[in-house]
Amino acid sequence: MLKLILVAMVFVAVVHADTNSCIMRRGKKMRTFSNTKERIKFPCKYNAVRDTVCGSYKVTVTPGNAIEADKNKRYIVKTMFVGVERISDGMKWEGRSDLKIAKKFLDGSKDAPFNKKDGALETTDVFNFGPTTEDDEVSLIEKNNEFEVVFGLYMPGDTWHRRSGFQFNCHSANFQPSGYPDQICGNGTKDEVATFKKANDMKDSRQAVLFHQVFTNMGVVQTNSDCLTTSRTMSNKCDGKEFEAAQQCWQVVGKKRFHRCVTKNLEVPESAMRHCVEYVCSNYTDLNSCHALSDELDGCQELGDISMKVKKHCAPDLAIKS
Repeated sequence: MLKLILVAMVFVAVVHADTNSCIMRRGKKMRTFSNTKERIKFPCKYNAVRDTVCGSYKVTVTPGNAIEADKNKRYIVKTMFVGVERISDGMKWEGRSDLKIAKKFLDGSKDAPFNKKDGALETTDVFNFGPTTEDDEVSLIEKNNEFEVVFGLYMPGDTWHRRSGFQFNCHSANFQPSGYPDQICGNGTKDEVATFKKANDMKDSRQAVLFHQVFTNMGVVQTNSDCLTTSRTMSNKCDGKEFEAAQQCWQVVGKKRFHRCVTKNLEVPESAMRHCVEYVCSNYTDLNSCHALSDELDGCQELGDISMKVKKHCAPDLAIKS
């Protein structure tokens, strides 16, 4: 217990220092390194931080989102992967946490808030860990306070689920963030998403651009089968329609009216996302994905051009809410 108290005191001491921070709140509201605001609304994994140099290490932080299965259909951060590589010798540590692991640590039934998954470095070689000043957060704190990763837990029954999220704070003067789109937290350039959109002729919402970048980034290992299929389809089978698929399909999981309707149809929003991407990437010819979408979108509001194409190609009785 004394060790945990000391770790918490260290955390209090460092969070008020000047930091280069990327912060997620309420499962979907990200503040990037440039202090811009992004909305991360897809139920899959993404590289928030990837190979960013902070002090003596390269750091990767990969959260995994989920749609919380209640009537509000809120986003929560369900899993957290953290990987570090010591620059001096290339030795690595990789670890993973989720809501159950972190909760067990806070309850005192686990010794660490992250399970080590791989790497020659031991957890104790790199990190101190502990609760923070909050009772629903856990943290990994680099031993020399060069950086910390904080994982905020979603607590069922919390109306606003404020704590669901993460923070990556780099306290070292040696801070060299990777650029967008390699990491969604960006490199600190304020207009980098707008600049990327303009350079690639992506004249649509920021969320469509983010969706496109996450699901064409094969550096992210998706573990959910719907997320994995979506990524593989957009990366390997889309034949130039990748951004069209992002424009059309992000709304299925990004807008409440769609994932509430899909759920009301006793279907799964993640599957509707996958079927939508498969349908667009087939140039609207895949009858299997068309039929699946017709079940998932029946009675929902019109989804771009998708609903009318589904109605025309495979489901003439599809109901579209006005």
